[in-house]
Amino acid sequence: MRRHEPVARRRTVGAGGAHGELGCAISVADMADRPPRPLAEGEVLDIGGHRLRQISTPHVPHAWEAQVLFDESTGTLLCGDLFTRTGNGAALVHDTDMVSPALEAEDVFHDTCLTPSTAPTTRSLAELEPRTLALMHGPSFAGDCAGALRDLADAYAHRVNLAMSAQAV
Repeated sequence: MRRHEPVARRRTVGAGGAHGELGCAISVADMADRPPRPLAEGEVLDIGGHRLRQISTPHVPHAWEAQVLFDESTGTLLCGDLFTRTGNGAALVHDTDMVSPALEAEDVFHDTCLTPSTAPTTRSLAELEPRTLALMHGPSFAGDCAGALRDLADAYAHRVNLAMSAQAV
């Protein structure tokens, strides 16, 4: 280990990766070749020019241990499957509708946990005011990222309300 590396980086070198504490406890440690480094809620890793903040998002979009990373250096939200889309397209899109394709993908896969906490969790990510959304399945998006997150939250809230109304009947 070199002494001139940032402290946060030195702690992760040689580790089996890093993830939120809950994810390490319930699944990541079981799958990793080496023990992962558990990240405290909101912990920031300096990985040399990028400062990644860990943000737990339980069940948003999927599992109990879900999380996103926010690159404070670039304003990029690494948001995983929040805006999944199908098909091929450009690697980076600007000022385009991100919500409709995400909802179309949701209609195909039904993989988002639609609960009363889905919309508030998604809205809380909008408060970060990201400049770019980096998707796991789809293009990165530059534009009104906070607006796209709020619109997605509204769409999910609508779907939860419809489902709850249908159960009440």
